[in-house]
Amino acid sequence: MGVFVLRRLWRTLLVLLGISVVVFAFVRALPGDPATAILGERANPESVARLTKQLGLDKPWFLNVQDPAHLFDAQYPRYLNKVLHGDLDKGQKSQIPVSDELRNRFPATIELSLAAMFFALIVGLPAGILAALRRNSAWDSLATTISLLGVSMPVFWLGLLLSYFFAVVLGWFPPSARLSTGLDIQPVTGMYVLDGLLRGRLDVSLNALQHLVLPAITLGSIPMAITARITRSSLLEVLGQDYVRTAKAKGLAPRIVTLKHALRNALLPVVTVIGLQTGLLLGGAVLTETIFSWPGLGSWLYDAISGRDYPVIQGGVIFAALVVSVVNLLVDLSYALLDPRIQYR
Repeated sequence: MGVFVLRRLWRTLLVLLGISVVVFAFVRALPGDPATAILGERANPESVARLTKQLGLDKPWFLNVQDPAHLFDAQYPRYLNKVLHGDLDKGQKSQIPVSDELRNRFPATIELSLAAMFFALIVGLPAGILAALRRNSAWDSLATTISLLGVSMPVFWLGLLLSYFFAVVLGWFPPSARLSTGLDIQPVTGMYVLDGLLRGRLDVSLNALQHLVLPAITLGSIPMAITARITRSSLLEVLGQDYVRTAKAKGLAPRIVTLKHALRNALLPVVTVIGLQTGLLLGGAVLTETIFSWPGLGSWLYDAISGRDYPVIQGGVIFAALVVSVVNLLVDLSYALLDPRIQYR
């Protein structure tokens, strides 16, 4: 187990290094430049050139081939040296360290992602199980149709529909933000629902839950649909195995056969999908956070891309890749708990 974890960590470092190179090159290939974005389109060329030099963007990208004596006096080697020392640089507009922004915004994304995955599981798992147990029935058709709708409907369209109908027309839920105006709380974890409970502010927790409902359903629609479909197909495959038929022949109750014998073995592909989706959600839900003005990683990266803020884009993407890699490692390790036959070497 230890060797497997170390090997995976080493591969994760290589993946992060590759991602840093790709992101570094891609953001600089985008039209426009940070100096013009900061100063505005009407800024004179002298001011733009001075700010470009101040930001270090006048140097070569990867290697200074024009001056072999200072070969590594380039943008990427400088940035990589900072990252290796734990410094993700500062935002070019805000001048706030990227690590501080990540620390402030990631809890909001965690809270939204956990709520979205909770919605996906409480709807997707039962729907998939019932669809498999009642194959070719009306419930199976309904669950399949809902799954197809969940996968097919664009997130931004679903978010706008939910916001208009439930927030504007019915007024049941707030349309945006994390807390209503006038409510405030001293953060403990940065997740307002939990912070309200820890601080003894039930009103804050309930208000935060109200603000969570619409973005969580929007963000969790695709994981819900995928979970339902994978659960159905995996459980149908397991229900046809010999050991399940043997358990039924012994006279065991259908509930025990399904939950104890079939479902546990059918959960391996489901756990894989859940882990991948959770990693992607934690990495930043750009569209959902932008629609609902949710101050998390997604909306932060969107603003950075719009403003050509290179350090923020690079730091945010590398951090998201790290989160996805860690979640995937945890999913792989969970296989051994679900199936004792699996061993890591």
